[in-house]
Amino acid sequence: MRRGSIALFGIVAAALYWAPALYHFDRTGFGDWQTFVHQWEATRAGLFRHGELALWNPWHCGGTLLWGDPQAQGFGPIFWLTVVPFGSAIGGHLFLWIHAAIGFAGMFVAARRLLGVGAPASVAASIVWAGSGFFAWHGSGGHAAFLPFYFTPWLLLFWRQAPKDPRHGVATAFVLALTLWEGGVYPFPYFALLLGFDTVVQLVRAPEPPLECRATRWAIVRTALWVAPLALLLGAWRLVPSLLTMSRYPRPTFESDQLSFDEVIAMLTAKDYDYAFPGHEYVWAEYGTFVGWTALLLALAGLPVAWRRGHRWVVIGAVFFGATMMGRVSPLHPWSLLHHLPVFGSLRVPSRFAVFLTFYLGFGAAFAMQWLRTRLADARLGPWAVPALVLLGTSAHLYWGNAEVIDRWREAAPPRVDRSPEQYYLTPQAEYGAYASFPARGVSTRGCYTGMTFEAARGLWEGRREQARVPGGTLHAMRRTANTITLDVEREGDAPVVLNQTWAIGWTSSLGRVERGPSGLIELHDLPSGRHEVKLRFFPEELPLTAGLTGLGFVASGVVWGVSRRRRRRERTKRNDTRLTATAGPR
Repeated sequence: MRRGSIALFGIVAAALYWAPALYHFDRTGFGDWQTFVHQWEATRAGLFRHGELALWNPWHCGGTLLWGDPQAQGFGPIFWLTVVPFGSAIGGHLFLWIHAAIGFAGMFVAARRLLGVGAPASVAASIVWAGSGFFAWHGSGGHAAFLPFYFTPWLLLFWRQAPKDPRHGVATAFVLALTLWEGGVYPFPYFALLLGFDTVVQLVRAPEPPLECRATRWAIVRTALWVAPLALLLGAWRLVPSLLTMSRYPRPTFESDQLSFDEVIAMLTAKDYDYAFPGHEYVWAEYGTFVGWTALLLALAGLPVAWRRGHRWVVIGAVFFGATMMGRVSPLHPWSLLHHLPVFGSLRVPSRFAVFLTFYLGFGAAFAMQWLRTRLADARLGPWAVPALVLLGTSAHLYWGNAEVIDRWREAAPPRVDRSPEQYYLTPQAEYGAYASFPARGVSTRGCYTGMTFEAARGLWEGRREQARVPGGTLHAMRRTANTITLDVEREGDAPVVLNQTWAIGWTSSLGRVERGPSGLIELHDLPSGRHEVKLRFFPEELPLTAGLTGLGFVASGVVWGVSRRRRRRERTKRNDTRLTATAGPR
């Protein structure tokens, strides 16, 4: 199929799958979607109201990190193409739709190129994986930082081709970096594990002749040795602040959740559920991965076919990630071992590895569909009728199982953020449920719902009052943007000026020095007596370095891409010259 046709397939398939959500284009999602809408609106408020890239979020926790939040999505290109110009309601739907289209199209291409199957089989793989309940539950429930999981097939495809063409190595690094830019705090380490697993698979299944085997294995290792640093360079813009935040606000976990085999089957086939999921710490939204019995049986039937045709990695991948998804079943299960590694030790909910289980099950479904077409090649109705019915039945079953989950977009869009509020202050905690509207309203609360262990300062005060306390002095005026606080203050004595804002590393002052107060608030010390205009600014000291590293990554990518392109042109020219010489023959 042509590229345009594949893109159209992804767009249409994503639109059909997410139709219940896209229908409510002027609404936002429930659950954690409100967290991300708030975060998105904080970025938009900084941009449209103050003309700056918001690095600090004053409208949550009495002030919290935006730059250092590992799940912040305001630094990725898709966000700037969708949410920034169109807002959190319409733009949020576009953001979701684009990711889903990338996933549907990517799985189609990956099945075609990695498995060598036909179009119907590739469609089956795409529908089973990108149309699974994993995306329905996490996408409708507001896990916006999980949307980069839709990049999975492209990542694996680029990685497989990278040893032969360095340009695909650059593409691999860009997918990993884009995942970081989009706040993919779970997708990125999951992707690292996926690539590590696939690297081992490729090293083991290298060609048989000794010389060719060594060359292939060395090419894979060599590619890994430069793609990994390139990905880290490109992703430094988000990776460095995320790691710093995780080191300053660690959240080590001992994840004891485990699933039985029967519960795994229920995750994949149950449409009706008990939302509390008895016996488990988390609610059903963390487990629901409906593909239905039709797709599951199709995938399971295809795994033996994959094994016989030499694609044993498909079966091994399904087993490995299925075992990982089951959690801490034993001390030697993958999840238990992973929790001894950096970063993985802070991850929760092993059932989220269902995204990779269904990925390999999708490949299994492709093999089953291809086998069916081959067996029916001489049938009276031809090789298309029965596979078409199977695809239609599988799609209908998936939609039946997931449409109700997807159709949960009823929350009102937040107000416009381009109008400056009269005064910043903290509203009563009782209003916290409306926090998606806080950036537009210019208010905050003590509430602090983040993926970090960051906490709001104990000393925050509520109400329309002065936002700075000046012992022995007067606060004449106070102005603020997302990243700055400007005080017109007159004082005598040595007592510090106390601001109604939670402290974090990164705050500096044009006069005096900024410290963390005993109650967690920002305090301004060593301010001279008299009247002064003082500007406090949040600017992480690592930002220039990370921007420089990412810029260096772009330069390195351009060099690798250009050198590889010239080399391929020379090789093509040499082949053409050889062909012409052979055609002409001796004179």
